[in-house]
Amino acid sequence: MVNLPNLLTVSRLVFVIPVILCLSTPKLGWNLLGAAFFFIASFTDLADGFVARARGEVTPLGKLLDPLADKILLLSALVPLVSLARIPGWLAVIILAREFAVTGLRGIAALKGVSMGAGEMGKAKTGIYTLALILLMVHLQTIGMIALLLGAVVALYSAYGYFAEHRAIFLEGGR
Repeated sequence: MVNLPNLLTVSRLVFVIPVILCLSTPKLGWNLLGAAFFFIASFTDLADGFVARARGEVTPLGKLLDPLADKILLLSALVPLVSLARIPGWLAVIILAREFAVTGLRGIAALKGVSMGAGEMGKAKTGIYTLALILLMVHLQTIGMIALLLGAVVALYSAYGYFAEHRAIFLEGGR
């Protein structure tokens, strides 16, 4: 199970530590460094899937770890930014609730033998969130909040799409 895509995914988890540490202060210098770590970690999200498909190294471990690493990285930025009062708590709850709801849907789908890949709207959401969070980390509050709100709208729309497309999963009998 040790291959380059999985190592890239695990590296994303490792980057969570410096992101949190650098965002534990309101000082711009540390926040810039945190934004750099977050950017690099976000890049591994693009790279791991691309490399896995190109090299034929898609693994069950990678399918499990990749979305988990994505959520943990998102948390590593959202929570400190809420603590620094750059993101309202209610917005962070909406963002995280959407992530957990779609993850739950994917889990139910997997139990029923249905694979749910990331859709284009979900990919757009990730890109918008990455940009927004980096802007907020480097103290560009207004444009960062506008981008984050746009990302949340895209995220909710994509969640609606996932649930609408896979509603049969909930309508089927049994557990």
